[in-house]
Amino acid sequence: MRLAAAALLLAATPLAHATEWEASLDVRLIDSTAERSFIDGGLGNVRFDREDAPVQLGRARFAATQRFGELWSAHLDVSIFDDKEAHLLGVTEAYLQFRPYPFKGYRVRVKAGAFYPPVSLENRASGWESPYGISFSAINAWLATEIRTLGVEGQIEWLGTRTGHTFDLAATGGVYGWNEGAGTVIAGTGFLLHDRQTPLFGQVGQPGVPPLYAAMPFHEIDGRAGVYAGLEGRYLDRVVVRVLRYDNRADPSAVDAVSGEIAWETRFTSAGVRVESERGLTFIAQYLDGDTTIAPGGTTLSWPFRSAFALIAQRFGRSTLSARYDWFTVSPRGFPDGTQDGHALTTAYAFDADAHWRFVLEWLRVVSENYNRGQLYGVSPLARDTQLQLAVRYALGSAR
Repeated sequence: MRLAAAALLLAATPLAHATEWEASLDVRLIDSTAERSFIDGGLGNVRFDREDAPVQLGRARFAATQRFGELWSAHLDVSIFDDKEAHLLGVTEAYLQFRPYPFKGYRVRVKAGAFYPPVSLENRASGWESPYGISFSAINAWLATEIRTLGVEGQIEWLGTRTGHTFDLAATGGVYGWNEGAGTVIAGTGFLLHDRQTPLFGQVGQPGVPPLYAAMPFHEIDGRAGVYAGLEGRYLDRVVVRVLRYDNRADPSAVDAVSGEIAWETRFTSAGVRVESERGLTFIAQYLDGDTTIAPGGTTLSWPFRSAFALIAQRFGRSTLSARYDWFTVSPRGFPDGTQDGHALTTAYAFDADAHWRFVLEWLRVVSENYNRGQLYGVSPLARDTQLQLAVRYALGSAR
């Protein structure tokens, strides 16, 4: 929070002539058959449910990047998602970055603050959004809900394409804290498909309402630092292969003395590839395998989870057509609570009218079995949720 305030102050200094900024408003027309959304404390698979009004605020966003010379920059990203939190305005990312000039075919980058670890191959648009549709894949929706780096990340890149080769290689590592709450959503609701990003130190779900009870993913409990490390290869900027191992190194027996919250030990490995052709065709495939564990009072409870998706998109001038298939599962060890199996199909059409206006029509169908539906609410564990959205976005910025 201090870094976010500092970034705002810096943007107002005499250096503000170097500030890059962007503001956008995303309004939705929706039609959903889903049961109560996770935002309201339910177990619906998608962001909006059948009780929501047909007109919704998708996201109101402001972002600024302040450069200091040619090597340093500070970035701030704030949003309103209108999802019934007590404080609507929240910071999704705020960090300081140092990026010196390449030296002898190598380039180094260091980031400090709050930001997403380099996992997603889908969410590459401004504001950590997907350029292919509205709702994120199950993998990236979970990252948006529970995962953020609050710490330091370093990357070293070998620029092979600048020295006569056809590929570049990069190694990345991060050290972070305030992520012992990550895992609560996977165990409580399982995988979801949505585009809501939890603000820093924000909550998921509603107070006193199961299964999440206003969970706080970004919470420091045991004083132990988490780590991640990854490798990336790029071939002629057309093919990207990325692998990352993430471990928050939480003590699953630790309990916060004030709130009573338990530390969740969450680890996963992600691997994926993105291929782009010169004719506007994009293919993405990604796989994630991990587990989250708690051990209150010496009793160990563990929820292994896996998910994968394949996406194909074709750009025609200002239009983009895309389709994505998701598969996901949560398989607790030795007990049924939190068991989930499901799949989803998403199709979307996006039209960029000009530098300011963007229209996206998306159809999303999710079929899943979730043990907690019957356990908590006495309804069928099987749910078939369909959500149709039309997003209308208007954006302004220094580069538009």
